Amino acid sequence: MGVEFHFGTEVWHVFGFDHQIDCTGMAAIDDRLRGVRGEMLILRTPDISLSRPVRLLHPRFPLYAVPRTDHRFMIGATMIESQSAGPVTARSMMELLGTAYALHPAFGEAEIVETGVGVRPAFPDNLPRAETNGEIIAINGLYRHGFLLAPAMARQAAKLVFSQDRTKELAHETDGQRRSA
Repeated sequence: MGVEFHFGTEVWHVFGFDHQIDCTGMAAIDDRLRGVRGEMLILRTPDISLSRPVRLLHPRFPLYAVPRTDHRFMIGATMIESQSAGPVTARSMMELLGTAYALHPAFGEAEIVETGVGVRPAFPDNLPRAETNGEIIAINGLYRHGFLLAPAMARQAAKLVFSQDRTKELAHETDGQRRSA
């Protein structure tokens, strides 16, 4: 349908297109964004069986456990105000492991298969935005819910694209009427 995707590019403005949608996350030039670090562990234990994700809303250490294949579970829920993408910290690992153990004691004997860190872009109010700046539509600030919010944010971006197109059509119609008058 004439759409081009440019992944991993440093180009901030590509000419020759009616619209550009910027989804660059933390790489965006937007001083309103802040980084929120999220850390996770992948644990493996055959002693636990979960058929769906579990969310533990502990007042100090919220936790989620997401079942994966081969008796693996993704354990996460850290939210640290930091843009550091370095390795998992000892404190986070202890908190995640301790809370996983509180969820089910069998996690105490689980193998730590993998650790991971990601930095999520967030606005001060933690709400995502789809905003226009000329022909560029910027989608950002999806924070912890990026993939879950993607369909709603795509709808907002499409609405912005088509409302801009309609505004241009109306401007051309008005301009054409002035010329014929």
